[in-house]
Amino acid sequence: MKYQDYYEILGVDKKANAEEIKKAYRKLAKKYHPDLHPDDKEASKKFAKINEAYEVLSDENKRKQYDMFGQSGNFSQGQNFDPSQYGFSDIFSNFGAGNGSYTYTSSTGGSSGFSDFFETLFGGGRASSRTSSTNFGGFGSSFKNGFSKNKKSKIKAKVNISLDEAMSGVSRTLKIKDKETNSIKEININVPSGMTSGKKLKIDGSKYNLNADIYVTVEIEEDSTYRLDGLDIIKKERISPWDAYFGEKITVDSPNGKFKINIPEKIEAGNKIRIKGKGYKDLKGKIGDLYIEILIDNPKNLSEDQIDLYKKLKEIN
Repeated sequence: MKYQDYYEILGVDKKANAEEIKKAYRKLAKKYHPDLHPDDKEASKKFAKINEAYEVLSDENKRKQYDMFGQSGNFSQGQNFDPSQYGFSDIFSNFGAGNGSYTYTSSTGGSSGFSDFFETLFGGGRASSRTSSTNFGGFGSSFKNGFSKNKKSKIKAKVNISLDEAMSGVSRTLKIKDKETNSIKEININVPSGMTSGKKLKIDGSKYNLNADIYVTVEIEEDSTYRLDGLDIIKKERISPWDAYFGEKITVDSPNGKFKINIPEKIEAGNKIRIKGKGYKDLKGKIGDLYIEILIDNPKNLSEDQIDLYKKLKEIN
């Protein structure tokens, strides 16, 4: 089993104070957050390591135990060690080959996002019952012959937001049914700016006394004026037949402000005018374009002179 150097993972000195540890954690967590790397397994592993390191170093008691064990064993640079040499039974064979994996199955079928190293040091301390104890590396710590950690369930939810809300970010309160207690929980979520349709937010249900992770799918609603095509914003703009024929300069509204555009002569319905770099900005900072889709709007109320002109055009044609 590999020794995990939590100070090295967070990039801090062993004498770092709580504020320095928190600052380092926030910087790395933001860099490797799964929302920014949805399909990057290596980033997810890195994020898990960062969380595990902070779980230990931000807790005064865990950090003290971890430091005492490190001093006792004089481990460095991910050196392997044998848990059995420190009084542990072979329950840890359930972890596999002791390769520092961040997913394991315990003897009770539970699962964890922490490494086998973490569970060796602290897993038993979180168990609901203890059947054996051992003196680990010079300090007392209780462990059990197996883990009773309940596996979290998954709850799926969905939230619809407008394009303006997607661009600025928005908070929502969702009502989730707790199947264990048959009660309704109100879950607060923050949708960051730049979310795209189909992306999911993961909420830790334990904050709301739920033994579950909540996966919220975000959907951006279309309206009669705007729609998203990838990162491009499509805006429909109605113009008169004569402006479509002769061309005109007009001002159009968009989620990114107002723009003056030139309507070229003899433009047809369905044609689009592109405004580069004024589209939707996603979580990674990529920006699309704004497209003005032309619709020719025939007037419904005409004066007598206008009607006469339309009749003459029809007769000529």
